[in-house]
Amino acid sequence: MKEDGMEFDAATLLVTSGLIIILCGISFVLNTAMRRNDASGRLWSISFIAGMLTALSFLVWSVEPTLWWILAIGNTAYVISIGAIWAGARVFNGRASLIAVALAAGGVEALLTGLEGPDGGEWTGSTGLFAGVAVFAGLAAAETMRSRMRRNLNARILSFCLWIVCAFYVLRTSFFVTLGPEAPEFQAYFGTAITTMITILLVIVGTISMSILQAERSGARALGDVTVGVHSVVGVLSAASFMQQWADWVERASFHGDRLAMISMDVDNLPQMNTAFGRAFGDTAIRSVAQIVRHHAPTTALLGHTGAGRFVIVVVSPNAADTEQLAIRLQTALVDEPIDPLQSLRATASFGVVDTDGYGYGLPVLRRALDDATHTAREEGGNRIVVGRGLPAGS
Repeated sequence: MKEDGMEFDAATLLVTSGLIIILCGISFVLNTAMRRNDASGRLWSISFIAGMLTALSFLVWSVEPTLWWILAIGNTAYVISIGAIWAGARVFNGRASLIAVALAAGGVEALLTGLEGPDGGEWTGSTGLFAGVAVFAGLAAAETMRSRMRRNLNARILSFCLWIVCAFYVLRTSFFVTLGPEAPEFQAYFGTAITTMITILLVIVGTISMSILQAERSGARALGDVTVGVHSVVGVLSAASFMQQWADWVERASFHGDRLAMISMDVDNLPQMNTAFGRAFGDTAIRSVAQIVRHHAPTTALLGHTGAGRFVIVVVSPNAADTEQLAIRLQTALVDEPIDPLQSLRATASFGVVDTDGYGYGLPVLRRALDDATHTAREEGGNRIVVGRGLPAGS
């Protein structure tokens, strides 16, 4: 490719790409290190560190192609880099990271590259590499569209980038396997030059998106993370303590055959509140909603603050009607009690309601059903109550 008499060959693009990846990686890692300790940030930092190792490996190989083993390092780090993005997104959504899966995939890629040896030239280990990147990019893209991340604009931007990577590498793998790397079609659409340019663009956009996600999470988590004993600073159980208690309640309810019901309250438009009125106002809103939950939930209920603006109530309830009435009382209380008396501003929330009659006593199933019901309420415009009905009896 020529531009104003200057030729940008593959080596030039590799150097440019490597410098950009290294700069973006250093910036993200330093910002993560200076913020509150955060598991998703650490995993994304691993992704950037692996990405920098990939870039350095490919740069070294471009200078000294006889060092074919350096490609094994680069390929392995590349797979781990994309896998760590998926693992970090899972943690961001409150799920297990499964980083071991990404590390194992990297090990498999290292083995495949080593078995192929120097005979593959610059494409040594590429089949496994392309397939691994496609799979983990698809998993990461899907993860950024679910649970906590799916309502965040920057997560959607990151998801869009990852879907592009997934689609590109699916096609690249297909062309590589069927036509071979020397085919004109492969060189034209999936060669090193165009891949490097796409990588540069997506690394920049992805870095910006993940950095903003980390910054928002650091600020939004302030009230959720600060604990007083086992409690969140807003006066109900913190996320970690609540999850332990919730699991215990489900286990004991299963043993005794008690009917458990769960209500999730997700404060509507919290990011918009923070933007319009400032972080202090958003924190005040969360505190006010927490007080409403404490005052209107039954004394025997289990109350948890599971995330910024997200509260979960667990009760032993004899029937579905009582649970729905509790959700209605909480919804009404939000309307009746302003979060800012001076301005008469009121909060609304999206409510999800599920119970063990509909979903059984499996905590992961109950959590997923509760998230889905709450998301449906939000997608329908917020300030709604959606009851998850589960499977019909006998299904």
